[in-house]
Amino acid sequence: MSDDAPDRAAQPAAADEREGGSLADVTQRFAADLRSTLRGVVPGDGGTFDVRPTATPLTHQTVQQDPPKGIPLAVDGVVVLRLRASFDCGWDRTGRFLAVRRSTVSIAAEGTDEPLFRYDYDAGSDDNIPAAHLNVHGHRDELVFAMMAAGHRLRGRARTSSVRRGRVPRVSTLHFPLGGHRFRPSFEDVLEMLVREFGLDTRPGWRAAVCAGRTRWRAVQLRAAVRDDPAGAAEALVDLGYAVRRPAPGGAPAVSR
Repeated sequence: MSDDAPDRAAQPAAADEREGGSLADVTQRFAADLRSTLRGVVPGDGGTFDVRPTATPLTHQTVQQDPPKGIPLAVDGVVVLRLRASFDCGWDRTGRFLAVRRSTVSIAAEGTDEPLFRYDYDAGSDDNIPAAHLNVHGHRDELVFAMMAAGHRLRGRARTSSVRRGRVPRVSTLHFPLGGHRFRPSFEDVLEMLVREFGLDTRPGWRAAVCAGRTRWRAVQLRAAVRDDPAGAAEALVDLGYAVRRPAPGGAPAVSR
């Protein structure tokens, strides 16, 4: 899957400096990874992921599920859920690596529009909402009561104002943090949860498909985390017995063992 970046927009690097070609090229490969996981887990040919055109294709590409109403997920051959997902892609802050700027993966019951729950990520999120979070679109009296009793700080202030206008808080407006920019759940994590918790129909070998996709995702995120904190990465390598030499300005790092 793809690398992501915090909130700074990137200027594309020269073509020979980029990781794997144009933004269209690397986004197509990202979409291919999603398709590979989906086809390895979900039986039949009910859905896929496509790259959609945007007004600024050199800096912004979008990957979305097809069909638009959601990928059908079945139990004993009967469609019970729909998976909807979109990924807004661009360059990371170096202009060299693919970055998912925003993403949404939501699950809805068949025949309904409002999701049961939704995994969201927004690299440009402010301090009020976690960049990676889970929204649950259910209703529990105890949670709603606690939300209405919230104080006047942070999001409680806005919620209190809504209550005064006659709007009862909804559980779906709670944002449960999920690992931040680097360590949020992958598409494979969501898909595995659906299989295990809802008993979805699967292809033989679905676990291997999930593991392969998750391995790709974590490898890319690990490299991104190293770029975020090269000093910390160097310290960890030294602890493991590697010899790490600080690169010259503009040079490549050197690691040996």
